[in-house]
Amino acid sequence: MTKSEMKFGGIYKWRGQPDLMVYLGKNGSWHQFKKIGDPRAVWCEVLDEDLHMIEETTATPKGGA
Repeated sequence: MTKSEMKFGGIYKWRGQPDLMVYLGKNGSWHQFKKIGDPRAVWCEVLDEDLHMIEETTATPKGGA
């Protein structure tokens, strides 16, 4: 993924991992994600240069975002 391809509210996952994340947008240098089913507002933050490890998915979430 590149920063221009990221969609607010889109469903993403780390390559090769099953956990689904919702893209929350960019805050400063960080792209923020909330893990579906996790109560924390922000589950992980990713720099532009690490977005290549994230992929968009069409998987259906099985829990609240």
